Amino acid sequence: MRAFPVPAHLLRSLPALCLAAFLQTAPAQTFTVPPISFTGAPAFPAAALLATTGLTPGGTGTQATIETAAQHLLDTGLFVDVHFASHPKGLVFTLQPTPPEGLATARFANFVWWQPEELESLVRARQPLFQGSIPNAGNLQDSVVATLSSLLAEKGVASAHVTAIHSAALGATASSTVSFAVDSPTVVIHSVTLTGTSPEQKPRLATFLKSQVGDPFEEGTTRAALASGIANLYRNDGFLDAKLDAVTHTAPVVTAGRVDLDLTGAVTEGEPYKVSSLTWAGSDVISTADFSKSAKLHPGDIAGQNLLKATLASVANAYYAKGYQDVRVQAPARLDPATHQVAYTVHVIPGDQYRLQSIQTAGLSEAQKREFDTNWHMHPGDFYDVTYVNTFLRKNTALRTLEGYSGKYRAVADPDTHLVDLTVTFMKGGTLLE
Repeated sequence: MRAFPVPAHLLRSLPALCLAAFLQTAPAQTFTVPPISFTGAPAFPAAALLATTGLTPGGTGTQATIETAAQHLLDTGLFVDVHFASHPKGLVFTLQPTPPEGLATARFANFVWWQPEELESLVRARQPLFQGSIPNAGNLQDSVVATLSSLLAEKGVASAHVTAIHSAALGATASSTVSFAVDSPTVVIHSVTLTGTSPEQKPRLATFLKSQVGDPFEEGTTRAALASGIANLYRNDGFLDAKLDAVTHTAPVVTAGRVDLDLTGAVTEGEPYKVSSLTWAGSDVISTADFSKSAKLHPGDIAGQNLLKATLASVANAYYAKGYQDVRVQAPARLDPATHQVAYTVHVIPGDQYRLQSIQTAGLSEAQKREFDTNWHMHPGDFYDVTYVNTFLRKNTALRTLEGYSGKYRAVADPDTHLVDLTVTFMKGGTLLE
C-alpha cells in the first residue's frame, strides 16, 4: 500500500502521482472510482463521510475530484488532517479528528417546537457528521444553521432567522459552547401560571410573574431563573424548602414578529422555618456585642433570607472598613425539618488588607476640588474602604458646589502589593446627594 499525507495547507497542490494506483496517464484523465473506506474516525458513519466527499464508487473521477473530496472533509472543521492511499481493495481515507479543545458543545436555546433531545436527533438525521459538537472552524456550523432553518420552515416559521453564538471556555475543566437560537421572530414568555401556591403568597408571586412576561425564553436558563426567583421570594418569608418543579410550556403561538409561550409550573411550599440560633464568635474587627446590635435576624424570628443577608452584610462592611476587600462571609444553614428550625454559624474568610495608594478626581473645578479635598477623609496610607466611597458619593451633604452632579469611581487594586489607586469622576446631571 502506498500512502500520501494531505495536510490542509498543501491539499490544493497535490502532485499527480498521489493517484498512481489509479491513474497512470494525465491528471485530467478520468478513471473509475474504486471502493472507498475510512479509518481513524470511527465515531463518524462511513456513509456520512462518503456523502461529504461527493464521490461515488463505480462512478468516474479524476485527480481533481479526489483532491476536492478530501477538501470537503477538511472544510467541515471536524478533521485537522486527511491522508488517503491506494489499496488493492480500493481507496482508503485516514482521518485525524479535531481535538476536544477545537470543539464546542452545541446547545439549542429556544427551539420550542421540540424537546432539546428530539431536536438534536432531527439535526443528526439530516447532518450525520454532527455528533453534538461544533468545530471552531469549518462549515459544519453553517450546515446546522441551515438545517434548523429548514426544520422551522416545516413548522410554518419560514421567515425565521437562526444565529449561533460561541461562548469561550473559562478554566481548565470548562468547555466551550455554541448556542443555536431563533433570533427572529423573538421567542418570549406570554404568561406564567403556578399551581400549589397558598393564598397568602399569591399577591407577591403575581408581581414577580408579571415582571417575567415579555422576557426572552431560553431552554434551561428561563426555568432556572424562574425557580431561583420564586425560591427567593419564599425564602424571604422563611420557606426554606420551597421549590418550583415541572415547568412546561404550551405549544408556541406564532404572531407577527414574536412567538408566545404560556408556562406552567408546580410549587412545593413546605413550612416556614424559625431561627434557633445565630452564632458569631467575634473578632478584633467586629465583636459579638456589636454583631448582636447590627443583626437584622435573631433567634425566634422567621428565617427570612433577606434579613440574613442584611445581617451578613453588616459583618462584611465592618471588614471592608478595615481594608479587607476580598472578605467572604458565610453562614451555612443547619436545618431541622422535623421542627422547622434552622441554626446559623457565621464564618469569615477575611483575605488580605488593602490600603489606599492614591486618590485622583476628574471633572471638578478648582473650587470644587478644594471642597472635595476638605471633606474627603480617606487618604493614602489608610485602609481602603469601599463603603466609605459609596457613602460619600451617595449621602455626603457637605459638597454644596456639587449639587446637580453625579459621581462614579474606579478602583484598581494590586493583589501583590495590596495597594489601591482610586479615581473619582464627577459629571453634570443626576444628583450626588440623597
